[in-house]
Amino acid sequence: MSADKLKIAIYSGDIPSTTFIENLIEALSEQEFEVYLFGKLRRKVNYKENIKLFPTPQSSLRLIIFVILEGAKLFIKNKSKFNKTIKQLKNKNKNKKSFVRNLGFILPVLNNQPDIFHIQWAKTVNLNYELYNLLDCKIAVSLRGAHINYSPLNDPELKKAYEIYFPKTDGFHAVSKAIAGEAVKYGADKNKIRVIHSSVKDEFLLSNAIRKNRNDIFEIISIGRHHWKKGYHYALDAMNYLKEEGFKFNYTIIAQGDIPEEILFLLNEYRLNDHVKIIKGMEHVKLMEKLKSSDLLLLPSVEEGIANVALEAMSSGVTTLSTDCGGMNEVIHNGENGFIIPVRDPKSISGKIMEISRSDPETLLNISLNALDTIKTEFSREKQKREFSEFYNSLVDG
Repeated sequence: MSADKLKIAIYSGDIPSTTFIENLIEALSEQEFEVYLFGKLRRKVNYKENIKLFPTPQSSLRLIIFVILEGAKLFIKNKSKFNKTIKQLKNKNKNKKSFVRNLGFILPVLNNQPDIFHIQWAKTVNLNYELYNLLDCKIAVSLRGAHINYSPLNDPELKKAYEIYFPKTDGFHAVSKAIAGEAVKYGADKNKIRVIHSSVKDEFLLSNAIRKNRNDIFEIISIGRHHWKKGYHYALDAMNYLKEEGFKFNYTIIAQGDIPEEILFLLNEYRLNDHVKIIKGMEHVKLMEKLKSSDLLLLPSVEEGIANVALEAMSSGVTTLSTDCGGMNEVIHNGENGFIIPVRDPKSISGKIMEISRSDPETLLNISLNALDTIKTEFSREKQKREFSEFYNSLVDG
């Protein structure tokens, strides 16, 4: 590899990371970049040659040995940087265990500095603020969902960290215009924010939309972790209205984690157990099969950036119904390529579901065609690759 390749660190804390971050890593690896991954190695992954891993050990003994070796490297390379690092982390960490863990994170970064350190989760700005004092490279931060929309509202310490370090950040990647606007409230320079939408893998794209055979029972699906912001309780309120109307449906929620008590209560209160099924996670291939077999993806969220599951549904020919939250109206145009309803409005959800179920197949086919065209035009892998390349090059050239 040539020495002039731009070195980009993609940092989420875990190797591998979430699906959409792994998609970004894969997209960058297809370009003239060297990609550095720091963090905890959760499982072995076969990456391309231009992706370099610098994992931090998790066991205590291996971590101590790792810190000693990495510390020696930094001391030999840059004694003043080593001393500065030790001093700052001693002041930051209240006990030896957290001090060693912190060293295990920062030392490999300092020994293998990239040209750009791209933080994937904004909360890292608070957890590892030493990056701003110790790195000699550009720092970029991704602005995604909860970390921007409501976490700083409930966490004064996080809000303060954003207000201190956002103005010092060299560039921001926002998943939607709505989230970009939220970050400005905490001191992010709007001129340094680049909105780059997530992409859908080419293999998930239909070559064309498919007219579905309508069954007597309308199949509805929601996908996403159990969290109040996902709005599943509003969805269950809506399912109760549908049941009272005598509407024939099945509703499947696929969500990681334990089912909240509120959801269990509503299932029993509304006697929905014959209509609603909750599945605790599913591998992605099977998840996509389940999604494609559904008549409707329902996104009842209170807050979102742009939900990746909505993009996958639209790329798969599945009609999509979303609340008007976050950046969802940047991808779904009501009645054209999907449907938008107000947030926290179960009556609107149930009413729109019945309306969609009664729509003629030709209308829904045209909506699916428009949705597919939206994904191919605005959320393609090639578009994402081009825009990230422009973003990174602008940081080092600026």
